[in-house]
Amino acid sequence: MVAIGEDGKAIGLIIYDCGPENWSISLGYVLPEHRRKHIYTALFYALRDKAQEQGNIFSILSGTHLNNLAAQAAFEAQRRTKEYIMYSYPLKDRGDGKSH
Repeated sequence: MVAIGEDGKAIGLIIYDCGPENWSISLGYVLPEHRRKHIYTALFYALRDKAQEQGNIFSILSGTHLNNLAAQAAFEAQRRTKEYIMYSYPLKDRGDGKSH
């Protein structure tokens, strides 16, 4: 799903995987200058509507980083519920100075 600005250029997107019963958002992004204008919410609701029209989709899954409080607030405003906590076990340094 892509949001197109008045100039005809992409300003936001949602990339998702389609499973037989659940869809999973793997990436959601809105250009910084277009944030806080409900563009991501509109994209999410368009995806939700598409899933409802299909009829066999039970849920749309998504995740975000533990410290991404803005995304968490947006998800909760869209009435999404927290259902999982994921843990990471880093096997080696990524080379960017971060352990994981």
